[in-house]
Amino acid sequence: MARAYPLTDLVKLVRAYGVLAGTSDMERVIAGTLSREWIAKEVEHLVPLSSLPERLFETQRGRDLLAAEFFADQDIDPEIIKPALLDIRSVGQQRMINTNRLPKLEPIIHQAVLAANMLLGVRLYGTHGQGTPTMTHDLIVATMLQDSYGKSYRYSAFSSQDHETVDDTYLFTWFGDSVSKLVIALADYLREFTDAVEQQRPVPVPPSPDIATAVAAVQASRLRLVARAAGDKVISFMDAEQRVTMENLGLDCDTDFPERPLLERHYELTSEAFKLAGVDHYALREPLRNTLLIAVRDALDDPAKLERLSGRRGKAVHEVHINLPVMEYFVASEAPNSIEAVHVASLEMMRSLEKGRRKSLSTMAAHAFRIAAIAERVLGRALEPLIVTLAMLHDVVEDGSMRVTGYGHSLRKIQFRFGGPIAAMVSELTDSAVHSAGASKARLTLQQPHLLLPQAQYNVGRFTDMTVKATEAEVPYTLAGIVIKILDTVVSLEEGIRDPELMSGHWRHSGARIYWAERDRGAIVKPLMERLLIELKASQADPNYSSRPHHVNSVQLRAGPAILETLMTYQDMYATQNLAILAQEYGLDRVQRATLISLFYDRNVDEEQFAERVLHSLLDDEQLRQGVTCERIACVGYSTLYAKDATPESDRSEDTFVEYRHSALRRQEIRRELALDSTEKLTALTLRQEQVLRVFDRSLGEHYVCQATTDSASSTAESSDTSLSKPAQDGSLAATGS
Repeated sequence: MARAYPLTDLVKLVRAYGVLAGTSDMERVIAGTLSREWIAKEVEHLVPLSSLPERLFETQRGRDLLAAEFFADQDIDPEIIKPALLDIRSVGQQRMINTNRLPKLEPIIHQAVLAANMLLGVRLYGTHGQGTPTMTHDLIVATMLQDSYGKSYRYSAFSSQDHETVDDTYLFTWFGDSVSKLVIALADYLREFTDAVEQQRPVPVPPSPDIATAVAAVQASRLRLVARAAGDKVISFMDAEQRVTMENLGLDCDTDFPERPLLERHYELTSEAFKLAGVDHYALREPLRNTLLIAVRDALDDPAKLERLSGRRGKAVHEVHINLPVMEYFVASEAPNSIEAVHVASLEMMRSLEKGRRKSLSTMAAHAFRIAAIAERVLGRALEPLIVTLAMLHDVVEDGSMRVTGYGHSLRKIQFRFGGPIAAMVSELTDSAVHSAGASKARLTLQQPHLLLPQAQYNVGRFTDMTVKATEAEVPYTLAGIVIKILDTVVSLEEGIRDPELMSGHWRHSGARIYWAERDRGAIVKPLMERLLIELKASQADPNYSSRPHHVNSVQLRAGPAILETLMTYQDMYATQNLAILAQEYGLDRVQRATLISLFYDRNVDEEQFAERVLHSLLDDEQLRQGVTCERIACVGYSTLYAKDATPESDRSEDTFVEYRHSALRRQEIRRELALDSTEKLTALTLRQEQVLRVFDRSLGEHYVCQATTDSASSTAESSDTSLSKPAQDGSLAATGS
């Protein structure tokens, strides 16, 4: 059910972000819904420059890549580069390229971001610059949601069989009457409009001028995505399987311009939409007609002009975005804690990270949207636009860098666009060149006598001339930085839990995953958890807490337990999945796996008992070596009980795994301290962990299993229907709910 706090414009916007991430992240304007195999090919990884298709180097994007790799110390014009004169094959074998630098089809959620910002421009600057109050925030949200209407919402459950559908009931429950009715009206009219244009019938009259403007924004945003794909010539670099998919959609992939039919179709739809009575001229029709439509028309008339649509400054991207009124006129530094700043931040994130794909099923935009959606659920009344803006921007500098996506973003650019305070908060969340900086910053935060509020630390509300740099280890995190860092971790954990079959290489095994959770991200979030816990206890123990100079207000304090509970829940689910992976690496059957999980979480089992019963009994190294022989695991160093570069003759390295268990037991203590250990909550947690194991077994369980252990697992599975115990009242796994 929807939460009890007011359904504000911000809440509806953030919920829309969540729905988009859960329904439309795998869908593309050109290709429709992509297969999981297609998505897996796009997951971020490193490839040799020499392995890239030769046709890529003939495009603007390809020449940009060659300029960065071969002429990094020169300010060279990529247009003068002659790929045939470069020794790409031999030199390129040593140059590893992040695949997030390569052109890809953009997700439909980018269309929603574009349309929302177009309509926000109409609201603020339409009607000849006077603004259009009838272009409500509800209609903007409805325009974002219309593509999600009727689709399955993947974040509503781990299992696809249990996913909710974004139907009328869902919309009315989570978005209220106004947004829901507008979504339905807009979706119905868009269908009628599209059918009329494609069948060359008279276009029906739109229900209102605002609906007409929304339809024009939707069509223009779709055209922008198609134009970029055509300019980047994405289809020409696809492999055989992907090309078959495109050919099944009616495209001729052997031509030099396979996108032409789609570009023509969306050009016609946009042109007809702009003719609808009531479409705003000043803030929508004029800036888009004079940039996007003209550029597409030129490319259709002369395919040699396709490259004008491509690249960071291409007419299908840079000129469209920069000429949108919200980018041209709105000054985010003067209203950093506003819903308008959130929209502009979403646009900045989208245009900078459009090629970015995470090591999971997610695009960069969906990752940011998911953080925002979870923030709304756990913060409730404490949710502020500033938090959502940070969720949008937290990865822009780090993942928009030249080496990652080729965009070349920087904190200085964030400061220019959004002002010094927001840039400083983004800098908190941007990894520096010093790997340990985040952990040092978190430890310093734990040592502080009070939490730092961003408003006090950065003087939010006015532009300040400040120097910003990534993750300054000597400066503590602010409360906003703590919240985003924790929720970012929650979403990263969720991504790892949800799609285990998409893991590859060492990330498919327990070593990298447990090290990341405990030593890498854990070194940051564990001190931050403890600092929040200290503040919560202080607010409860000190009757004069609200009189302290640096106190946290009561609304934010009430959100504290929800933040910690959410993080701990996902940490426990991720740990349970990691234990299942570890069990597979060691060839354990289902009963043995259940024992491993139970002993790991049992606080009544001390270190000596755990070492005897688990480390030196269940986890038998001979079984692990057999796993290497039968390719259940690539090498012993992929397992958490050995160092990364270990050989079969190396000694064990158990410290990380032992500390990982200590962290799990500490989470149980925190639950007791915050009274989050009720039977109802622990039972719910246990059920979620069982769901994680079922998803794992269904999607990936057999990947690790040698035939010898498969037979054993099959026989024991018949005597064990579940992998976790039922709730109990002692100190075991079942009692703690972990």
